[in-house]
Amino acid sequence: MQKELYRSEDEYGELVVTEQGDKRILSFASSLQQSAIYTQKPHRLVHEYTQIMLLGLIFNEAKNIAVLGLGGGGLVHCLGYFFPEVMLQAVDIRQGVIDIAYQWFYLPKKKNIKIRCNDAAKYIEQADADSMDIIFSDLYEARGMSDVQLQDEFIAASYKALSKNGCMVINFHSLPADDSNIIKQIRELFADVYMCDIFKGNWILFCIKSGLSVDESELKMRVVNLAKKIDLPMEYYFRQLRKIL
Repeated sequence: MQKELYRSEDEYGELVVTEQGDKRILSFASSLQQSAIYTQKPHRLVHEYTQIMLLGLIFNEAKNIAVLGLGGGGLVHCLGYFFPEVMLQAVDIRQGVIDIAYQWFYLPKKKNIKIRCNDAAKYIEQADADSMDIIFSDLYEARGMSDVQLQDEFIAASYKALSKNGCMVINFHSLPADDSNIIKQIRELFADVYMCDIFKGNWILFCIKSGLSVDESELKMRVVNLAKKIDLPMEYYFRQLRKIL
């Protein structure tokens, strides 16, 4: 049984916070969970697809990370907890979501975490070139994935904003067709592209701007170290990666 804790509405629709056992859940008044945390350990990621997204950390030694789509702030909370030396910027178009993340999901207020209320596409378009080492894009609405993630302009702007060895991690609810414009563009822009689709209903793409900067043995060592640090099955997720470019 889920217990409703809070409900509000803005120009984009409803915002609902519920609690089920040790989990607190944010939804946009639909069956989809937009975000969830463990109330006793809010830095521990609940959803497997967000755990998989953390593989983006192995492709470079990130100092600046952007998270597009805040939700309850689970990913930001996790990154801020385990990587306090990294500068984090998170963007969400809904101020109500940001307020809820602070009030109900224990989003920490730290000097290295900056939260912006902005349209993700505009934010990326205005970002300085080569300014971000990782972009985590997880843009979702009540009905499902935001169309922003399918826009050529958004992908091109993200590519420009990434540093030389930067990586864009995108959560697709359904993978675009292999001959679609968006996949063609990703393949044209990025030197290496990997995919992980072990979580039902999510396809995670890892788009590396200039290709791998380390050999396979170093990459595997980074996975082992990451798994130890955050206590998640990153080695298993890594073995499921498939190179599609």
